[in-house]
Amino acid sequence: FLPAGLLAHAPQFHDFRLLAFSRPFPAPSFELPDLADKPSQLSDFQGQYVLLNFWATWCVPCVEEMPALEKLYQHLRPHGFTVVAVSTDTVETAKIEAFVRKLNVTFPILRDADQAISNKYGARDLPSTFLLNPKGEVIAAAKGARDWASAQALSYFNELLGVSP
Repeated sequence: FLPAGLLAHAPQFHDFRLLAFSRPFPAPSFELPDLADKPSQLSDFQGQYVLLNFWATWCVPCVEEMPALEKLYQHLRPHGFTVVAVSTDTVETAKIEAFVRKLNVTFPILRDADQAISNKYGARDLPSTFLLNPKGEVIAAAKGARDWASAQALSYFNELLGVSP
């Protein structure tokens, strides 16, 4: 018997394609440079919900979902939520910076040029996205692009974070 509301946050109840794990597990820790070459650790974001997105500039579905990720980030940032995008590109940083500027992306972008961290997460297909709870545990994942700013996605994340629409 499950207490009422225990499954209230399951993505399928919001018609949103995200695989929710019945047992959260610790997210693999990492340290990666941002676009300014400043080291950033996953633990820097502990205490927030984190949408960890693995992507590349050459990946068409990744490019298509970036504006929706930005909208979701702007909507939920004041409520203990962040998006962290990990670029698996092997190109120079300037090309990634130009890409980010062109799309007006403001959430943190980290570099994983050797794909060591994306391999640690099993993110071989791009985009691959992982949802982490404030304790740093992976609670859901998505393979492939999503409309992160759709009504269904916003409903799911609003409910998860206790935010009024």
